[in-house]
Amino acid sequence: MFKRVRAPRRRLIALLGVAAVGTAALLTSSLAQRQSEPPAFVIVERLETTGPESIQQEYAKLARDILPKYGAHYLARSQRNALLEGAGPVPCCMAILQFPSQEAAKRWYESPENQAAAKIRQSGGKFRLVTIEGLAEQQ
Repeated sequence: MFKRVRAPRRRLIALLGVAAVGTAALLTSSLAQRQSEPPAFVIVERLETTGPESIQQEYAKLARDILPKYGAHYLARSQRNALLEGAGPVPCCMAILQFPSQEAAKRWYESPENQAAAKIRQSGGKFRLVTIEGLAEQQ
């Protein structure tokens, strides 16, 4: 009777081992795939100011709380911009945001919390937001 109990236990342990190895391989593959996705950058241009600067300061406070939820952060924010080439006015204020992927940037932009914050931002200016795909990480 001892041998009957022991054989199924060995099979169970073997099956659990195979399942653990399979799960680890799947997680590693998923992580590698996510890491190989190129980052996305969102370029924000304030084209025109239509309200007091305090509106943009209020929006900035909200954005600082929202962005990390989507894996994003500011790379640059500036009111001192210079045109190096081309024609047309230089936007008074610009920002560059980095996201882990285009999909993350889209989720952020379409999120209810960002849309509510965007209404505040838009109440004090006219903007243009462009997302571009970054270069995949060189390995």
